[in-house]
Amino acid sequence: MKHKHMKPIYWGLFSVGGTTAALFLAPLVLIMCILLPLGTLGNPDTFYQNAHGWMSNWFVYLIAAGLIFTFLWHGVHRFYYILHDMHIHVGSKTRWGFYAFAVAALLITLYVGWFA
Repeated sequence: MKHKHMKPIYWGLFSVGGTTAALFLAPLVLIMCILLPLGTLGNPDTFYQNAHGWMSNWFVYLIAAGLIFTFLWHGVHRFYYILHDMHIHVGSKTRWGFYAFAVAALLITLYVGWFA
């Protein structure tokens, strides 16, 4: 009964991660893997300096860390249910381990960005 109240949070974060991945990953891959190496966006060093300037802002960094967290949450939640659908029952401890991985990645991202 206790875990049923948490399901909207799991699935809400899952849907946020899927939506943000659909909206931001394709343009990000296009920019970083195609347009920037081909020089369409100018000099990559200049682009990096500009991007570093944006990411130095704490609010932009917080949004980027949140995006990374939702991507990871979406991935681990999907991976858990793929295992479940394949009748590979991993148990609650492994499930919590998956979610802990996403939360730990968020905390490490915030720590490295702000304190390191």
